[in-house]
Amino acid sequence: MGDLDPKVLNTFSDWYHSPLLFVKECLKITTITDEQAEALHTFPKQKKTTIRSGHGCGKDALAVWLGLWFMSTRPYAKVVVTAPTTRQLFDIYRSELAKWLRGSILEKEFTPQKDVFFKNDHKKDWWLRFLSVQVKASKEEQAETLAGLHDEHLLIIVDEASGVPDPTFIPLEGALTKEDNYCLLIGNMTRNSGYFYDSHFNNKLSKAWKRIHWNSEKSANVKKSYIDYMANKYGVNSSVYAVRVLGDPPMEDEDTLIPLAWARQCLQPEIPCSEDEPIYLAVDVARFGSDCSIIMPRQGLNIKPWTELHERDTMFLGGRVNETYQDLEANGIAIDSIGVGAGVTDWLQKHGHVLCFGVNVSSASNTPDKYYKLRDELWGRVRENCRIGAYSFPETKLGEELCNELAMPKYEYKIMNGALKVESKADMKKRGYDSPNIADALCLSEYFAKSAYRVWKKPKVRKERFFGEAEYENKYGWMVA
Repeated sequence: MGDLDPKVLNTFSDWYHSPLLFVKECLKITTITDEQAEALHTFPKQKKTTIRSGHGCGKDALAVWLGLWFMSTRPYAKVVVTAPTTRQLFDIYRSELAKWLRGSILEKEFTPQKDVFFKNDHKKDWWLRFLSVQVKASKEEQAETLAGLHDEHLLIIVDEASGVPDPTFIPLEGALTKEDNYCLLIGNMTRNSGYFYDSHFNNKLSKAWKRIHWNSEKSANVKKSYIDYMANKYGVNSSVYAVRVLGDPPMEDEDTLIPLAWARQCLQPEIPCSEDEPIYLAVDVARFGSDCSIIMPRQGLNIKPWTELHERDTMFLGGRVNETYQDLEANGIAIDSIGVGAGVTDWLQKHGHVLCFGVNVSSASNTPDKYYKLRDELWGRVRENCRIGAYSFPETKLGEELCNELAMPKYEYKIMNGALKVESKADMKKRGYDSPNIADALCLSEYFAKSAYRVWKKPKVRKERFFGEAEYENKYGWMVA
């Protein structure tokens, strides 16, 4: 391979059979956990390996190491990496691949491009390629993702496998026909159904797989502070803790309002909308204890990155809302008007925000035979949108946090009329859960979802800035400077 030292070439036979040796000697990696070492050691012994993992255990690093191992030790190797989101493929896997290749003795052997890493002078027949799964595509189109993959030396890696639609796996069995063909499924198990789930728990299908389970509680990579945070925020008996820490499937009860898997469908790129679709802010105002206020921008079905504030001063929060409003050139504000929120609403309206509307979620539902109160109706709308994956949440830790909160509340039906009632914040706190402030802001945004264009139609001329009062400029002038 190129100008490699002859001594290095002599070791390729050893590396061919031992990914662990390759990682230690070629990539010069010394911080390998016991779990990673076991997976590297056993991987070549079985054609198919499936790993369900908690957060932070090193699964992304392992998937990259195996991709580099295979691509570097096989002549004219083909490595295909797929995942349910472009972020997982490019922002995470591709960046990890570049990081581990950088500085290794193989760095100059491969050329990186946007969707492929290829062996120098062998672009067409020696590569690692990224293939995106079209989650919203038809079943037939999804099945085409891995179709037609056949080669003497072939490795297929399915990252965050729980989020990959089942039809994508259909060609998998037919692709692994040669002796040196392998497959790795790896990820958090965010669903208690589907191909990835079956590879671990289906009596028939799982027998064909080497099954590995990584628990964050036992991983040297994961700090105890993270375990404690997840336990305190979501509870050790929650679906979020099961998926993100234990590496288990979600523990959804029949009375869970929004299954975690439904919410995670919405971790996807922005959804196209009309240029004149209004941008508006949904503001959930903190009331007590550890609660925080949320300023969440929304445009159509796109939920944009939000701000969390622990400051409860009415003027301060009003100033930050205005700052966000100006920065985004937003068109309106929907604000929780209960308690402290009423004061923030009044303050904003008095300072020029005539398109700021207070929403009392404790008022009656528009369909009282279906939903107990307005709060329950808004949660119900969000539930339906998550069920069909209609939203676009940020594909970052922010989006993950929103998904976790959406999976927290339970629900019941009122005896008198059968109306749906969502678990109250007070009852969630009794179960040891923090208030789902981010999820509440999303629900608040849903109040104007069907009327935003009519209420906040974008003006043709850019709006004048608000807040000319001297008292505001003295205290908060830096926010709008």
